[in-house]
Amino acid sequence: MLCLACARPRSPLCWDCEIGLRPAPPRTEHGLTVYPAFAHHGTGVSLVHNVKYRRSLPAARLLADEMARRVPVEAQVLVPIPRVLARRVAYGIDQTAVLASLIAEIIGVRVVECLSVPMWQRRLAGSSRIRRKSPSFHVKRATNGVVLVDDVITTGTTLIAAASVLGRANVIAAVTATSAGRQQRSGVGSPKSEAEA
Repeated sequence: MLCLACARPRSPLCWDCEIGLRPAPPRTEHGLTVYPAFAHHGTGVSLVHNVKYRRSLPAARLLADEMARRVPVEAQVLVPIPRVLARRVAYGIDQTAVLASLIAEIIGVRVVECLSVPMWQRRLAGSSRIRRKSPSFHVKRATNGVVLVDDVITTGTTLIAAASVLGRANVIAAVTATSAGRQQRSGVGSPKSEAEA
């Protein structure tokens, strides 16, 4: 078996990739608490990249296992941030829908695809906070007790736009595979410790 991050012999991760996988603290963006599984650095970047661009379901499972530990206990539904159709077709995967489905299997919370996006919109990855524009979301159906699911949080622009269109009162928190950019502690305890308390 090969490492899910670098494809060297050893599974699920080789020694170098295992020690390169860093946990990330919770953070708050404009009042929304986000619980990332890992820092968007080294192994974390490789795992997300392999899910998004190589359709690696084993890498998605590894990320989802850790993300599931961070979903607040009061979550009623998981709402994935959808990938635009052009990139879904180009890469053959909507990575957040896959992650949300895997998390749902683990914790028993249903996935509701509440959001739709245009067929194409400008890529946000790699853009600075100043250059990022809020993505366009439309609500397909309203619900409450929402935990948003995304692959990476950088500036929080995407998650905040999704929470705003769903109604901030309906969104409990967000979980992401990785956290890039500044790492601010939110002052909120991990949902894992709350569940264990």
